[in-house]
Amino acid sequence: CHTGALALQLACDSGRLFLEGPDEDLLGPITKAPDAKLSWAWAADAAHTSLWHLVAELEGRPGVRVQQAGALVWFDAATQQWGHVDLGELSAARVQALLNMPAVAESAWWRHEAALMRQLAGLPLPPMANAPVELRGTTPKGVLRIVPSNAFERPSMGLATAYLQLDYRHAFPADHPNAALRERLIGHWSAKEQPALVSASGQADAAPERALLFRDLAAEEPWRDGLAALGLHTDREGRYRCAKGMPAHEQPWLSWASEGFSAFAHLGLEIDTSAMQGWVTHADTLAAQITPQDAEDEAASQWFDLSLGIEVDGLRVNVLPVLPSLLAAMDRSDLPAFVYVPHPEAPDARWLRVPTVTLAPWLSTLLELTQDRRASGDGQLRMLPYELMRVSADLGQGVAWAGAERIRNMLQALREGTLSPSGLPEAPLPKGLLAELRPYQQHGLNWLQFMRAHQLGGILADDMGLGKTLQTLAHVMLEKEAGRLKEPALIICPVSVIGNWKREAARFAPSLRLQVVHGLERHAVDTNSTELDVVVAPYSLLQRDRERWMARRWSMLVLDEAQHIKNASSQAAKVAQELRASQRLCLSGTPLENHLGELWSLFHFAMPGFLGSAAQFKSNFRTPIEQHADADQLERLRRRVTPFILRRSKSAVAIELPPKVETLQTVALSGKQADLYETIRLATEKSVRDALADKGLARSQIQVLDALLKLRQVCCDPRLVPSQRGKSITQSAKLERLMELLPELIEEGRKVLLFSQFTSMLELIEAELPKAGIRWVKLTGQSKNRETIIEQFTSGEVPLFLISLKAGGVGLNLQAADTVIHYDPWWNPAVENQATDRAHRIGQTEQVMVYKLVAEGTIEERMLALQARKAALAEGVLSGTAQRKEAMFTEGDLQELLKPLEA
Repeated sequence: CHTGALALQLACDSGRLFLEGPDEDLLGPITKAPDAKLSWAWAADAAHTSLWHLVAELEGRPGVRVQQAGALVWFDAATQQWGHVDLGELSAARVQALLNMPAVAESAWWRHEAALMRQLAGLPLPPMANAPVELRGTTPKGVLRIVPSNAFERPSMGLATAYLQLDYRHAFPADHPNAALRERLIGHWSAKEQPALVSASGQADAAPERALLFRDLAAEEPWRDGLAALGLHTDREGRYRCAKGMPAHEQPWLSWASEGFSAFAHLGLEIDTSAMQGWVTHADTLAAQITPQDAEDEAASQWFDLSLGIEVDGLRVNVLPVLPSLLAAMDRSDLPAFVYVPHPEAPDARWLRVPTVTLAPWLSTLLELTQDRRASGDGQLRMLPYELMRVSADLGQGVAWAGAERIRNMLQALREGTLSPSGLPEAPLPKGLLAELRPYQQHGLNWLQFMRAHQLGGILADDMGLGKTLQTLAHVMLEKEAGRLKEPALIICPVSVIGNWKREAARFAPSLRLQVVHGLERHAVDTNSTELDVVVAPYSLLQRDRERWMARRWSMLVLDEAQHIKNASSQAAKVAQELRASQRLCLSGTPLENHLGELWSLFHFAMPGFLGSAAQFKSNFRTPIEQHADADQLERLRRRVTPFILRRSKSAVAIELPPKVETLQTVALSGKQADLYETIRLATEKSVRDALADKGLARSQIQVLDALLKLRQVCCDPRLVPSQRGKSITQSAKLERLMELLPELIEEGRKVLLFSQFTSMLELIEAELPKAGIRWVKLTGQSKNRETIIEQFTSGEVPLFLISLKAGGVGLNLQAADTVIHYDPWWNPAVENQATDRAHRIGQTEQVMVYKLVAEGTIEERMLALQARKAALAEGVLSGTAQRKEAMFTEGDLQELLKPLEA
């Protein structure tokens, strides 16, 4: 009920509604009268006789006007009466439109007669119109006209839409009195209002014929139902469009158009596609082409232009400019048979249909390339050499693209060269090298030289102990002897490795002029001197002496133990990235320790841009592989990086190296140590559970690591736990087992390396050794005179070497040892293997025994499963021999790690 009419009704019912007269006297009271039926008439404009107004009148009440009071009402001042208006068969909306209709000029009528006739169907026509002929008994024939939307304005990529206009052509029997009009009555309308009366006209001419058509709604209904079944609905203008709310890129217009709108054939309609001619063109071939950018500027000349062309009517059309938006909207896991792209060279909104079997190999790579930039103004995509190589690495050998022969041949040689020494050109041995290279080391030199010749960086990822230092020195010497070492090589390494570089260079490459930059005396060293071949400095000086390293260009920049820059946000990683060098190399036996982000950081240094930005890499590789076990993306990443990683294992190439024998020594916690473990486990389990519920796994790292640390400390020795109760417990099952094992090994004449991550644990072990009469030396991050400590062990003066994992896990050559003990296992097997390789390396002649002490039924034993998973990730990426099965670290893993102590 409309508010105005209701208020009028209530006031009238009260008997106190009056009309104010001209002298402010009251007339009335006003009463309610029966409804009055609405009728229509035309009136000439008082000022312009050629203008005509449509006027609403009331039957039986001449002169009374219709009023708007929410609903339509009438009011008669002469009788003080009011009432509702009976609209008859017209809707309120149509009556309102008619009331608001402007005056119609006679000239406008003749120009727009057909449209006005439809609007005025069932109403009196203006005086200048001839009376229409009433037509009944006609047979409608449906004509479906398909019209593209935005005909003069290209829609966004993937937003190709159209609409359908359902017209009705009416045929008459031959004996119909108006049969002459049968081919001239075409109109389109909606059947929402009754009666079904519309006005239609023949061709506009000097004396048009008009007809008032009585529609056959029953005959029209199957067509409307058929269109609705295809997901089409009428808009306010009676045109058929896709369902409201359907995303434009999901609408099937292009698919329908490419199939000739055969989807509508079963409706029995005549289909008019004349407006769609050329809207979709089939393009079945895709040809890629790269062109070196022709520029005098050296930096600009390093760029390449990529275009993707398809053949259309014998002409090449570059579709690259219109691909980025399409790629972003596509679900690459469920590609349709065809994709549609706007015709980049058509003046109007025409489209190209491209089969995804042709485009699919390019999708992932192009999505990366176009995530942060668009094609240039001429439709080319600018790429740096590393980006070009990553495209070629992704595509493999099965996809042809013009202009890329040199890059593809180089990558193929690298692929073969990382697997077999015969795949790369043989590099001559430096004349001044005082060493005979083993076959795999010669292979490494060939690879380094090939990378240099093609201006590439890479990762030499041999297992620890296979001579990465020697291979690098041979590479530097060869560069010097060939006259290419115009600037010195800069080698950045951990402090613990500096001495090894000095010794190896003095022993094998004495002709190299090597300078160490370290300690206070470094300020007196002139690293800009032309008399230097190699400069060696620790990671700690990268940021501290940044200006020194930035002051010149280096012939090559080598990061030894490159996992030191695995955190790309660290200052060392940032400074290393900024340095200028003709070649960048990473040396690391563990290029991937914990997660794929570490591998990205190494490549970001060695080959900037090759793996995209950190955000792109996370989206394209880390998340799919680490969280969703996406084998396809793992294989794609492996295919991309392996040509630039030379990795050999000791078991494969160092056949003369004695095998290592690993033994798992389990010890059972009991008594007060077991009680303490369970007490801490219950407390930490609750804190971790609360943190996960509150912040989730990603933001609960501190609580998680703290919980794991405390449990691992209890397993090693309760006295490591920073609590009064822990300090009071002197019982340690693992320490007791160690002190049973060590005397036996020493008595057998074994030379033992004992690793622990906890320096405080080493102190507790030290306190027990005098009781057993065992002599030892210890190396931690706080140790001075490292060389003296190492010499005491290697000379045989002492049989036991206690080493903190952080201080001695890398950079030590301790072939004198034949036994390794890991007192406390770490969840990353790569770290443990690096420590073991202090002894199990080239030069070792004795079988190496490896003992791992593990507290039975505790977090330590359950961490072995995580170790295997970490190893699987590294193998899957670097060699393709393993596949990821599940996420690397989940809340389920935590629940497993924090389970109660098993008996």
